[in-house]
Amino acid sequence: MRQRQGERPGADAHDHAGRDGRERPQHRPTRPLSPAPATPGRLTPATALAFQGSIGNAAVTRMLRADPASPPPLPIQRMDGGNGGAGQPPQQPPAAQQPTPEQVKAAITALVDNPPMVNYGARRQGRAHGEFWMRFARSKQGEEAEETLSETSALLFDSMKGAQEQARDEDPDNAAEDTNNREVQGMLINDRLVFASNYNSSIDTLVERGTQQAGADPTLQELLEIEQSDEGRTRGLRGHEAENLRAKLSSFRRKNEAILTEQRGAGEQGRGPDATAMALRAKTDSPVIVVDIEDPDLHTMLTDRDHEGRVFLLRFAALDPRTITRGRHQGQQTQEGSVHAEQKLLLALRHAGIHPRRDVRGPIAIMGKYRPCMGCAAALMYYRERMGYAGLSFDENYGHYFQGSVDSLYTHQRHVMDRNYYDYIRQMVQTDITSTPAMANEAAPQGAQFRRGGPTLRVPGRYASRQADVTPPTSDAELDDDGMYTRVQRPLADTWTLDTAPAGIGQGSATHTIPRRKYERLTDDQARELDGLWNGTKGAPPTDESRRRAIELADEYNTRDRMTLEYLAGVVGLHHDRFGGYIARYRSEGHWKHVPSRSGKVESVPKNRKKGAPEKQFTKGGDLDEAGKDVIKGVIRSLPRNSWCADWERIHRGGAGGELNPTQAPDDLLRTLARLRRDQAYNVPSMSKYLHTGDKGDNLRKAISRKGDKLLAAHEASTKPVKTEDVDMDPPPSGRPAKSSSRPRGGQSQRPPTRPGPSSHGGRAGSSMAESSATGAGRARPVPEVPGYTLRLDARSGQPYYLDEDSGFHYAFIDGRMVRLYDDDDIEMSDAGR
Repeated sequence: MRQRQGERPGADAHDHAGRDGRERPQHRPTRPLSPAPATPGRLTPATALAFQGSIGNAAVTRMLRADPASPPPLPIQRMDGGNGGAGQPPQQPPAAQQPTPEQVKAAITALVDNPPMVNYGARRQGRAHGEFWMRFARSKQGEEAEETLSETSALLFDSMKGAQEQARDEDPDNAAEDTNNREVQGMLINDRLVFASNYNSSIDTLVERGTQQAGADPTLQELLEIEQSDEGRTRGLRGHEAENLRAKLSSFRRKNEAILTEQRGAGEQGRGPDATAMALRAKTDSPVIVVDIEDPDLHTMLTDRDHEGRVFLLRFAALDPRTITRGRHQGQQTQEGSVHAEQKLLLALRHAGIHPRRDVRGPIAIMGKYRPCMGCAAALMYYRERMGYAGLSFDENYGHYFQGSVDSLYTHQRHVMDRNYYDYIRQMVQTDITSTPAMANEAAPQGAQFRRGGPTLRVPGRYASRQADVTPPTSDAELDDDGMYTRVQRPLADTWTLDTAPAGIGQGSATHTIPRRKYERLTDDQARELDGLWNGTKGAPPTDESRRRAIELADEYNTRDRMTLEYLAGVVGLHHDRFGGYIARYRSEGHWKHVPSRSGKVESVPKNRKKGAPEKQFTKGGDLDEAGKDVIKGVIRSLPRNSWCADWERIHRGGAGGELNPTQAPDDLLRTLARLRRDQAYNVPSMSKYLHTGDKGDNLRKAISRKGDKLLAAHEASTKPVKTEDVDMDPPPSGRPAKSSSRPRGGQSQRPPTRPGPSSHGGRAGSSMAESSATGAGRARPVPEVPGYTLRLDARSGQPYYLDEDSGFHYAFIDGRMVRLYDDDDIEMSDAGR
């Protein structure tokens, strides 16, 4: 039966990515992997400054700043003692204490913010080394349980994405966002399985969809039947990345089917015993159990014999959205929090009070779809080395560093934040480098070395994978028509080739060759040829024949060499959608007549046929300009009580960092953005940057398409234009009625007029409009038409108002002036700090 207990609101954390295979860990005594140095000199000056500054050692800080090359000491918490004063005999110096969690966090931040660590993706992909260990497919003999645990986590991850996809199709406004799902990690403990994701909503949505489809509490296999569409699964991936993902998931499903039919797991066909597979086979008809970390029965569930073979889905109620009970945002909901999935599993061990020697029998492992990030790998190491879980198996080939991992440990597991944890991070940063996976079907090239159980190659960071998946095994599974399982070796292709390239000169001027990924890019000659065929050369314009040849070459590079159309389009200087359309047409219809220009000459810049001043002209698809920013800013500042708008103000004024979730933006703003995108053709990335919702604008584009466009259509349908009559009126000197606030001169503040409502015409604007309608001998006074505004009728009150064509705000025409209409709860805000 499914359980949810221990619901309690709480704190927030962040998200990440990261994983890989390794040798089975040896049982080691409980000691730090890298002992704290007995002598100073192991920390960088920046790290020492952070430590000494955080504990108030101003003199030491000044000394380090004066001589940054001097080796800094390890941080020591200050204590009263030493010389008691003048004439007092010197006392024994106090014993060194552990640094506080705050000092450890500050020191780690200073450590990773300096060389050899560098940013990737403007920190969206964290920080890592300039070089990586590229890990190729390898044998997982002796690691069968970890292999199955990782592959089952990957299948469960795909099911969570599929459940969110289905929920969005049914209810786009209330479904969990696809971004609220970063990873899945699994734990094998006492012959049962516990799976965690970083967001609770990922599990909630999956179980809800599974219950609807099964008609009862779902089993794990019923949940795994929910799959993400291929379009959603491969969106944003390059061709070879999509093929790699499809191949791995197909392999994992075949293995899972062999486990369910009891053909895999007990050591069949030369494969060692697999404790994870045996747990999956034990109680396939039992439903999953959804349990909270703080459930008082969690210890029993993880240790007794009755729950062997059961599958648990782990929640952490402290991360659920909660209602704010005080302050300016009272009554609003906080955003859902997150914790890295492997940290949730460690939290479960701690909250359940699991004693590693008394309560753990048999193998214990934590593995998932991704390799752990640095912060999580160090936490796993801490539990194994310092907390007695000597048999804990996990992937030691860590991925990138994400600050959110250390932040969530600081929030929920401060007992980990000590000198030993810092030493693990320091070792990863200073004596090792980050790991990244090769493709599943990619054979290790000549020159690879055997490291941590498999072939590994040291490569520049530009070759690192965008997916931090666990390195796959070399074995695969085949099923015949009768469903009989055969263990086979996966065929590996030679997609690497040796190419001499200087990798940098160290002491002794030593250089070495590194393999270069085959088909990565065009050579300089190939790029010049393709560009010349498509665009022509100096004095030789492109011809129909040259462009045909260019399309043939691009198609060949894309299909044979797997170069992306985005890359090839950049070579010829076209947008990838347009160039991709040419290639698609060629593949379906063959060649057609390509005419670069009617005259046969090189195309010239088209004549600008727009009238008016150049600064007032608008180019379709252009970046957001100052006028557009003013419109957006005006909408945001007209909603001062909205928490999303308040967060935008803080970020925009430089008082906070981070990105905002555009799906939680107020409806008025999304409607305005949809109109700006449609009518003014501003591109979404430029609007997204201004709104602090991401540089690429993918999430904002989704929000506008799924919600903003619908709001705009509904708004326009409910506010149809009013027929007007021309009247004589004296316009302002500018040729257009001036927009003004209703604040009169003389310093006395007057309440702005309110938008007409169903029961009241709301203040001065409504009264004036009512009076104008009532004047005359029994007939309505004609409503004037004002340039730059669209006259509309309020759907609720029937009163006319004006829609500003630039900003989308509503106005009333009062005494020859345009007066802005405000909602009852609107207040004025300053315009500073854009």
